[in-house]
Amino acid sequence: MVERAEWDETVTADLAEAVLKLDARSQDILKSRWMTEDKATLHELAAKYSVSAERIRQIEENAIRKLRGFMASAA
Repeated sequence: MVERAEWDETVTADLAEAVLKLDARSQDILKSRWMTEDKATLHELAAKYSVSAERIRQIEENAIRKLRGFMASAA
């Protein structure tokens, strides 16, 4: 159990560090979509950034791909 808790802490810290490597818009989109209780929709973020919902989806997808790369290189 202790080992699992340590692993979770390490992964959480690595993820937080990786998110900081993203640009501000990508950070905001990921945090709004995945890291809050009240998750924003693509359309809400599209209105906020004056772009299409499809563009928000593309930015989100690209940011997730970058995070995977950052996390893989940290491992």
